[in-house]
Amino acid sequence: MTRLLVDGISFQLNDTDIARVWCSVLEQLAQAGRFEIYFLDRGNAPEIDGIQYIPFPRNLFAHNPADSMLIQRICDHYAIDVFTSTYYTSPMHTPMLLVVHDMIPELFNFDLSQRIWMEKDAAISYAQRYLCVSENTRRDLLALYPEIPSEMATMAHCGIDEVVFRQRNASAIANFQTKHALERPYFLFVGSRAQHGGYENSDLFFEALARIQKADFDILYVGGEHEVRQHILDTLPKGVCCNMLELTDDELALAYGGALALVYPFLYEGFAMPIIEAMASGCPVITTGHGSLAEAADDAALLIDGESVEEMHQALMRIQDTVLRETLRT
Repeated sequence: MTRLLVDGISFQLNDTDIARVWCSVLEQLAQAGRFEIYFLDRGNAPEIDGIQYIPFPRNLFAHNPADSMLIQRICDHYAIDVFTSTYYTSPMHTPMLLVVHDMIPELFNFDLSQRIWMEKDAAISYAQRYLCVSENTRRDLLALYPEIPSEMATMAHCGIDEVVFRQRNASAIANFQTKHALERPYFLFVGSRAQHGGYENSDLFFEALARIQKADFDILYVGGEHEVRQHILDTLPKGVCCNMLELTDDELALAYGGALALVYPFLYEGFAMPIIEAMASGCPVITTGHGSLAEAADDAALLIDGESVEEMHQALMRIQDTVLRETLRT
């Protein structure tokens, strides 16, 4: 049986989206029984039957060679056949499959001299096979690293837990809304609102909201930053409230189910999990056609160009039409 070593670094980093994907992947791998799975536990590891956990030092992103050498010692000790990482760490000579989620830092002017991105570059240069979460990510990877043979990079879309992300009944949604004092219709915004290189594009949403003269809705933020910038609060239409919640996946599915729409104005994503979660939960989606976003949404979302404030404003108004929302739900 093939011996697989997985570095659980994304759980240490508490990267919620990536860690959630990996938790599902690990559960499926363990159930399949085709691998003898070993897991480097750097902290916050999920408890999954059928996996052997190995306590491992936290990665401080300050000693890449030492970290890789220690990974290799584990590979040698357990006679590992294949290594993979939940983020961007690598061994010294054990064969590696690298899962590539996106090329955002490389395309949006991040400081690539930061150690974490240097480790990503090292992992890409070292790996022998690549699994990209969207065709768009695969194209970007091959464009940025033309030395990688195209046949060595494959694509597989991320899936969702259909037991959790599904359309809920009206009473369950109403109970959720009552519990969290969501008394009016609301637009849902999931994830970071920070402007790292501008790819989140959240300002487009807020600028469009400012154009609405009379608003009978609120905004629900799930995840991301713990505060809304004051200058944004100052521009919101009169009476609009911003609610911020940290939710379990089950609660998030209910939040999707009760929303007017998920607003996801990003200009780039590796593969936008909130979009497919929302659609599976019966939530209309407003997003852009950039990167893998159209790939994720297909023809089941209200697509905008991501640059026009007026177009976003019109989308926010249109999505409140009951007929359009029902069309997008189905």
